[in-house]
Amino acid sequence: MKNALLPIAAVIFAAQLTTPVRAQAPAKAEVPPPPKMEKLEEGPTEKNLSVGKPEQKNKVVEKKNNAGKVTEVEVKSGKSSYTLKADPQAGNAQPGTVQGQGNRAAQWTLLEFGGKKEAKEAPEPLPVLPPAPVKAAPASAAAK
Repeated sequence: MKNALLPIAAVIFAAQLTTPVRAQAPAKAEVPPPPKMEKLEEGPTEKNLSVGKPEQKNKVVEKKNNAGKVTEVEVKSGKSSYTLKADPQAGNAQPGTVQGQGNRAAQWTLLEFGGKKEAKEAPEPLPVLPPAPVKAAPASAAAK
């Protein structure tokens, strides 16, 4: 009898282990189909429209010496421009030492003369009033 209960107990134990798994399994919910897509009408196309390369805003010009080392860099960005010059090493100072490491500040170009003249509009002249009428002086005042 003891042997007959062992397989029954194993079946009950296995059934208890699978029951929580079945309870946690999500029920398959029916998902509605996606909405039907409608084709949109094409808008008018402009045939005169063309795409070109944008103008370059910055301009960099490098000046080199005969050995090929960059000595000066001119940068123009919009209306402003500045120049960066190389800092010459003093004597035989090695780069990275106190004497051989000096930074040079940028030189900004200010108020350039002799360039392209801008046409300035002349202001309208102010209206000129006519001279005031002269009052006639009495004859007795002229005789005095």
